[in-house]
Amino acid sequence: MPCDERRASSSFTIASRGGRLILSAAVGLAVFAVGYSGKLAPPPAQAQEPIKVGVMGPFTGAASRTGEGIQKGAMMAVEEARQQGLLPVMVDGAERDLELIWVDSESSPEKAVRALADAVNREGVEIMVSGWHSSVAMAVSEAEIGMGIVHIGHGGESQYICEKINEDPESYRHYFKGWPSPPIFAGLYGDPLQHFMDEGLWQPRTMTAAVLVEDTDFGRGWGEALASSLEKIGFDVLPYDVVPLDQTEFTPLLAKYRAQNVSVVGMTITGNVSASNFVKQFRQQQLPAMLIGHGLTWFSEWYELTGEASDYVLTMDSARVIAPYQEEWIERYRERYNEDPSISPAGQQGYDYMMVAINVIKNAGTMDFERLVEEAFAIDHQGIWQRINFAEEASDLALCPGEVQIGGFEEGFFFPLVQLMGGEAKILWPLAHAQGEFQTPPWLD
Repeated sequence: MPCDERRASSSFTIASRGGRLILSAAVGLAVFAVGYSGKLAPPPAQAQEPIKVGVMGPFTGAASRTGEGIQKGAMMAVEEARQQGLLPVMVDGAERDLELIWVDSESSPEKAVRALADAVNREGVEIMVSGWHSSVAMAVSEAEIGMGIVHIGHGGESQYICEKINEDPESYRHYFKGWPSPPIFAGLYGDPLQHFMDEGLWQPRTMTAAVLVEDTDFGRGWGEALASSLEKIGFDVLPYDVVPLDQTEFTPLLAKYRAQNVSVVGMTITGNVSASNFVKQFRQQQLPAMLIGHGLTWFSEWYELTGEASDYVLTMDSARVIAPYQEEWIERYRERYNEDPSISPAGQQGYDYMMVAINVIKNAGTMDFERLVEEAFAIDHQGIWQRINFAEEASDLALCPGEVQIGGFEEGFFFPLVQLMGGEAKILWPLAHAQGEFQTPPWLD
């Protein structure tokens, strides 16, 4: 649990200069770089050049709000690591701090690879952290082969990433997958839905389900996993529909679902405008079906964009506040940034994986590739939002070496199922952490 901290002003602006983040704060100081520790004293005389840590995310483009969350979480982790005495780290006998270099994927595999090459070859990045989109992960994990760069916790989820790693695990020893594959994690909506039916909380009119996914490796992988989970509890799942990340008009698709007499619609789109438009149009059409909105809460302004249209939506896309120390982290984030966090990008991808990277470097005591790989496989880190440990081989907890292992709360990577209502997310599943019972949408009565 993080210690108490001096609060930074919440009045600031963010600007990027040459790949480095610059903060302008109303605290009497004009400008200070992200590498600044919050203390006016100069670094120790024995300190060497900072370790350049590349932080990957979609900082521009359709998922830029997700990227902003990753940035803010990473900065917060570095600041709190200094307060906890984790930074600077001792590397090869010398103290070194961190400098964060933003590696903008722009939600594009091709642009991500170019940004990666620039970060390593021109900026001198020595280790990579985080990332978003499975299609980006597929491209970046391959491009990093031979670079001598360890990549900690990329958020690419698709099982296709693991399929590639399993074909040649030695080549991908550098890559530590920061999100479990959908077949063992993200698509598992069947069990809680079966519980709601068994308890008489929900009686679907038909056993037909529709699935809508974004046109990415993540979208297709999640669609397959969700379909499999629903089929196991007796649903006839229609072939999933694929839409561009920036699509905004869904009326024809919703009309098709009405004609097909579906009782469940599962949707995942990581573009905030596209996802919120689908939710609003779903509500406007009063489709007589339950809506699964996977990824809707990955952007912090989801309720501002959807309003009451998001009421009754089910999702298990993020960690949720279960323990007091998690609520304390949210309060610190609010005070620092004057907004509520989106937990997955800010808390997991930005904060927790940055803390993992710092501890891997600290434990290795060197930037030697083999030692970093060894320590990454050995890490067992209780983060704010997940317990993080990477599999050394495929198992029931991870589909490939280097993938983060799933588990229960404080045992591994874990998301509860929640129902959204009035801008809040109430935990329904697992029952041990339930904060209420499932509420049937009134248009289904």
